[in-house]
Amino acid sequence: DSTVTKSTLDTLQQSWSELPGLTVKEKLVPFKQRLLDQENHNFDVVLAAWSADYSEPLTFLNMFVTGGSNNDGSWSNKEYDALIKSASDKNALSDTKRTADEIKAEKVLYQNAGVNPVFWVNAATLSNSKVKGVQYFSSGAPYYFWNAYRSKK
Repeated sequence: DSTVTKSTLDTLQQSWSELPGLTVKEKLVPFKQRLLDQENHNFDVVLAAWSADYSEPLTFLNMFVTGGSNNDGSWSNKEYDALIKSASDKNALSDTKRTADEIKAEKVLYQNAGVNPVFWVNAATLSNSKVKGVQYFSSGAPYYFWNAYRSKK
C-alpha cells in the first residue's frame, strides 16, 4: 500500500506478462491485509521481505523448511529439510560441514523455485574520517557506536 510497492508490482507484472501463456493481475492491499493473506495462504504469489537478525545463512534458510512458521508458501522438499536438519544439528559445531550443508540446501532451494529473490536492500552512507571505532555489520543493527570516538587528526 505504498508508492514503492505499487511501482515494484507494476514492474513485476510487466516483466512476467511477457512470458508466454502467463497472465498477471495485481492485487495491491493494505499492509495489514497482506500479512493476513500471507498467513492464511490466500495468494498465488506474494512479495515479502526478510532481513537477517544474525550473521549466519540459517537466518534465511530456516524460513523454508517444511511446516516452518515463516514458510507461508508451504514449499516442501525432503532433501532440503534433511540438509537444514544436518546443518542445525549434526554439523552445527563444524563451520566447514555446516557451511557445506547450507550451500547444498541453497542450491536445492533455488533449483526448485522455493523462493525467487527480486531485490536486495542496501544503503549508502557517508562517514567522517575523524570518527573512529564505529563497527559496521551486515546483519541486525547496521552500526554500533559504543566504542566510537572523534579523533583530533
